[in-house]
Amino acid sequence: MAAKRKSSRKKGRSASRFGLEMLAVCILIAVAAYVGNWGEKKPQPSRPAISKVEKKQENRNAEAKRTAEKTVKAASAGKAEPALDKNEYRLVRLADGDSFELEDAKKRKVKVRLYGVDAPESRQGFGQASRNHLRKLIEGKKLLLRTMYKDNYQRSVAIVYLSQNGRPDELSINQRQIQAGMAWVYDYYCTSSVCNTWKLEEAMAQKQKLGLWSDSSPTAPWQWRRANPR
Repeated sequence: MAAKRKSSRKKGRSASRFGLEMLAVCILIAVAAYVGNWGEKKPQPSRPAISKVEKKQENRNAEAKRTAEKTVKAASAGKAEPALDKNEYRLVRLADGDSFELEDAKKRKVKVRLYGVDAPESRQGFGQASRNHLRKLIEGKKLLLRTMYKDNYQRSVAIVYLSQNGRPDELSINQRQIQAGMAWVYDYYCTSSVCNTWKLEEAMAQKQKLGLWSDSSPTAPWQWRRANPR
């Protein structure tokens, strides 16, 4: 009888010990799972969906950027920079402070975008002032073009000069717009060495509060376009 009691006590202790061991194993598994989850990277918030129009514009910007970079790389590789067009042009139509249409003596038209420059949009503050300043610079004048590349709208993205007996004036129209505080240097696309000089001109205009810089916090055209899509 005593042996049976001893045996039953041993079984009870064994069962209790087994239960404790199982509990310990479960706790260890739970701790391991918690630590594993803690070490995992938290999922990053997904980028907000963009519209088809914004996506299309991003692709255009990227392509134009690649084209501009190819032009500069070609020059640095020892290839001649884009040559000055031998034709002289006159203004036909003015769109804004950096875009217009010209024609040569044979009435051949070319759409032009000033290289490395971004002027305020027509509906933006100083947009009309920039446009009027550009008109005064080029209307009725003979112009020469140094086309850096063609953009996705097939415009000649060019450095434009007043013609002095068939030779380019010392200062380009691009630089004159910047000097007067009527345009920004378009950093994203302005990749030529001349852009360093233009940046200094921009800083001087800003210091003197010329044109658009008379505003304490002017909005860059590329930012304005983003906030005001067509």
